[in-house]
Amino acid sequence: MKDESKPLIFSMLVNFVCSSTKLLVGVYCQSKSMIADGFHSISGLITDIIAYFGTKLSHKKANRRYPNGFGRVQYIIDLFIATVIFLMGSYTIYNSIVNPSHPINVLWIIVIIFTIILKLINSRFLMMKGLKHNSPILITISKESEDDMITSLGVVIIIILTQFSNQFGFLKYADTIGGVILGLLIIKTSLGLYKDNILSLLGEVEDNYEIEMRIKSILNKFDEVTFNSMELVRNGNYYTLELYIDVLKNIRVYKLLTIESEIRNKIKKLRYHIKFIDINLGYKLEEKKAK
Repeated sequence: MKDESKPLIFSMLVNFVCSSTKLLVGVYCQSKSMIADGFHSISGLITDIIAYFGTKLSHKKANRRYPNGFGRVQYIIDLFIATVIFLMGSYTIYNSIVNPSHPINVLWIIVIIFTIILKLINSRFLMMKGLKHNSPILITISKESEDDMITSLGVVIIIILTQFSNQFGFLKYADTIGGVILGLLIIKTSLGLYKDNILSLLGEVEDNYEIEMRIKSILNKFDEVTFNSMELVRNGNYYTLELYIDVLKNIRVYKLLTIESEIRNKIKKLRYHIKFIDINLGYKLEEKKAK
């Protein structure tokens, strides 16, 4: 949990600063669009808070009813975040169609650029930590932060373009068209998150050639067993491994138990975040493997 809590707290602080700054400047400048953008940023703060407590739940210890732990709770949280991103994209489209273009306000532009820089730092930091700790939640929030940053950057560009609509008539539609395009891109991100997390929630088996080769190399060190097949299922930030091996028919029980224990320990030391290992035996070998 400590690996994910610190990045999430950092993201909360960033979203709190961004949303409160936009709201204060929006009220000061009497800008409806800035106030709306401030509430837009609050959605990121809400998802951070939910992700924080969801991550704590996902790290609960496995028990008899849930032998593989609670890691898949992270996918449920990610689906919620995907819904927030989808609504964010829909609101961007709605706001672009309903609200007219806004004149440039220097303070408004400075605040937006400031929040864009913060969001960029936040997005890169979350992605780096998410990949390091194999955390789907951190990666998803990184994408949410990146979408928020892109939206703000797009709005700045669009508003600047609309200021030249008197010279170039077609630019008067830049606000609406650009906003719709940005909204559709954000919705596309949310649909990708829906697809990935629903499949993961169902227990999709991953194909990982590198892990399979490493496990085979471990089994090759034992004359009494040989690799048959494996199923690798991701549960949040860790994996559950179903390993099928063939063993000698005449192997003694104590010897088999010792080998199983060694195999489990060696696999867990591979640093592939494999937390639960279920070894299934098939008694098919007639004689020892040739060295």
